[in-house]
Amino acid sequence: MDLKNHIGARVKAARQRKGLTQEQLAEAIDRAVETMSNIERGAMLTGLDTLQRIAVALDTPMTFFFEGVGDMPHLSRARLETELRLQAIAQRLPMRELHLAVALLETLENFGEKKA
Repeated sequence: MDLKNHIGARVKAARQRKGLTQEQLAEAIDRAVETMSNIERGAMLTGLDTLQRIAVALDTPMTFFFEGVGDMPHLSRARLETELRLQAIAQRLPMRELHLAVALLETLENFGEKKA
């Protein structure tokens, strides 16, 4: 996945985790809604100044947007977005439910390995 799509997917995930719309985030960082849409869709690579504003507005470290860049070049955007959704859900779960979710995922993983 290219850098634009990687950062875009992570901006979208952070925005959704914070419960904001594109319009609300655009207003918070003094940018156009179209700019936010273009960033999230990977249609444009934003500058560091805008990324800094996004990070502050979303209370997210800037490093979050770059995590995993280059680690898995063939990772699809859909896969990254799904993994980020899973991570966001996990962060909201109480510990007991988180342990249950991990056990369920491990069961799914083992089932897939036995099937293959």
